[in-house]
Amino acid sequence: MAQSLIGYVINIPLLLLISCCSNLAAEENARWTLSYDAGYRDANGSYAGGSEIMHLVAHQGKLYAANGYWMDAHWVIPPNFQKQSAQVLRLDKSDDNWQVDLEMGATNGYDLRYMKGNILKSVTFSYGADGKPLERPVNLLVMAAGATFERGGAVSAWVRDDTKGTWNHSIVRHGANGGGIRWVPRDLEVYRDKITGVERLILLLGNPGVVSGVYDPNIPGKIRWETVLEYPFPDVGSVSTRPLGIVQANNSLLFSVDDAILRRNDGIRPSYTEIIRLADDVDTDVGGIRGLTAIKNPNGPGQSILFLWAPGGRSTSQVKRLDPDGRGGYSLHDEENMMELMEKQLGRDVTYTLGAHNMMYPIHDPQSGELVHLIGFQGNLAGKNHLQWAGSRLYAGALYAIRRADQTYSIHEVNNAYSPGKPTLVSPRAFCLSPFEDNTLFIGGHDSSNRISDDMAWICKAPLEVVLGIKKGLDLTETPLESNIEEKLQAGPVYELRIYKANENRFDHLLTRFREYTDRIFAKYNMESLGYWVPTDGTVRQKRRILYILKHPSRYDAYSNWIHFTNDREWQQVLEMPTFKGLLAEKPTSLFMNETEYSNQFGKGFNEEAGVLELRTYTAREGKLSALNNRLQSHTTSLFEKHGMANLAYWTAFDAPENKTTLIYMLQHKNREQANTNWKAFLSDPDWQQVSAESTSDGKLLAKPPESLYLRPLDISVP
Repeated sequence: MAQSLIGYVINIPLLLLISCCSNLAAEENARWTLSYDAGYRDANGSYAGGSEIMHLVAHQGKLYAANGYWMDAHWVIPPNFQKQSAQVLRLDKSDDNWQVDLEMGATNGYDLRYMKGNILKSVTFSYGADGKPLERPVNLLVMAAGATFERGGAVSAWVRDDTKGTWNHSIVRHGANGGGIRWVPRDLEVYRDKITGVERLILLLGNPGVVSGVYDPNIPGKIRWETVLEYPFPDVGSVSTRPLGIVQANNSLLFSVDDAILRRNDGIRPSYTEIIRLADDVDTDVGGIRGLTAIKNPNGPGQSILFLWAPGGRSTSQVKRLDPDGRGGYSLHDEENMMELMEKQLGRDVTYTLGAHNMMYPIHDPQSGELVHLIGFQGNLAGKNHLQWAGSRLYAGALYAIRRADQTYSIHEVNNAYSPGKPTLVSPRAFCLSPFEDNTLFIGGHDSSNRISDDMAWICKAPLEVVLGIKKGLDLTETPLESNIEEKLQAGPVYELRIYKANENRFDHLLTRFREYTDRIFAKYNMESLGYWVPTDGTVRQKRRILYILKHPSRYDAYSNWIHFTNDREWQQVLEMPTFKGLLAEKPTSLFMNETEYSNQFGKGFNEEAGVLELRTYTAREGKLSALNNRLQSHTTSLFEKHGMANLAYWTAFDAPENKTTLIYMLQHKNREQANTNWKAFLSDPDWQQVSAESTSDGKLLAKPPESLYLRPLDISVP
């Protein structure tokens, strides 16, 4: 008995210790974890980056993510001069590192580049193209993305071969991109036509409309895309705003475009009928009706349709619901307003909100068993605030709403409430229940919103009870990676030559804009203007040009400076002034340049009023640029001075492919007539003729004759 009592007494603290450790372990497990932090090399040496996570999809026991590179230096100024395209990432185990599974830019066969992984979905076909049941359902992982090229665009699709771990690519459709056409696929859905019995994969292409494909086991990608659009028909043209969502409800297929929802009328030649229109202006960048989701009708049989209404810059992100009215139509109801919920949650004024980048994600609450929906969103805070993402008005945290079946909403945050010092997340875009049977939910996001977002894509995970607010989760412990910018992009200075062509009768207004606004706003962002000039020769149309050169601390700073400039509030107001509408005949030409080693020996300024300047552009033959520079440095520049031509500066192009062939320099002559005299004397000089002959003994240096442009300085040039 004594021994038993002693054992009992001794075991009390032991049991308490075990219980305490167990509780601590439970608390430690109830935390947010950073699963993916963009900006590293994966196990195969592929760059795993991105500014945004667009989608998360569980497929065949693994987790996949689609990223994007909008506002990321790897897309805008890639270190190897090859734009880094969007990727599909793969996670094999819950705690593994993400691996690059698909490089869209390297696997399309057409040298196309894709800024965003627009839609990633796991789909299942149960019927073939003949409408007959398949022997067994076929599950495919499908990726669709849009590419823009000179005067055109295309939508590509990739289908994963899960047995080989490879992807098969096809061009779904391509065409012109004029008139605001954007090839931006947004959603896809497998749907069986009630009339024909054919099962189709319906894909929203962007402004071009809606197309479909059928399962075909005899082609590599298993999906045969139709050559004719389902909507709009050829006599209608493109849609004004890119369609954003597609869903099946009440035995029909519906999709949203602009401020309307359309229902498919099945048949050999399907058509679409409008079931609701909100009659409001819509900004194509925002899209109007977002996050189309089917839910159980709270007021009777059938399914209701949830969506978030975000018409444009004034969006408050109103969640609306369509209930079937029993007569084949729908009645419209307002549920919650994301802006009001955000203001209540943060205790601050909010001026704009946007949400539901994808469908409202359904998940069962493990405590109540009810089906709830997760809605990611973001918002701008009024004024300057320590809770904002630096350089923007956006709240720096990652807010999401939980909608319950009784139509009540609660607001939660990835990594708990944001405070300065925490990682900047901004906007959960994608949700996915873990396929690894660990009762966790993965959330991915960031929205670049026209701000620099190098390597800002993220994926976090937490136990489902933490995500749903049943348990309090601890903050992230991981320190986010620093954005990795290649050294040569940070070297400088770098110069930028820009050429603007004004429309007829608009040149003076363009000049006024430079004098009164542009040059001053340049200075705010460390963009040093070396001079502004106009051509002295040519037709009236050719003379309606303004050329100028900016000096940036580095190529990366140039990228950063321009983003800050274009986001400047005063500049945005200037662009809206009626006086300055329609100034340019075409998009400005821009060329970034490095100064040559021998250029800095010439100290003469660009902006002396006396004389005329000459801008010369040489295109060297392949492999001859170095020899051309050597000739200029060793001989030509001194001969220029001999014949009255002052050397001002010499540059080579920074970006590929021009950096292998292009040389640009500026000379100064006393006047335009003297320039002709100078060149005649130079070309007839025996010393030049000897240098020219010797330097071209093994082949010409230039691929084509030099381009010459005579310029006079404008009065807005730097004194």
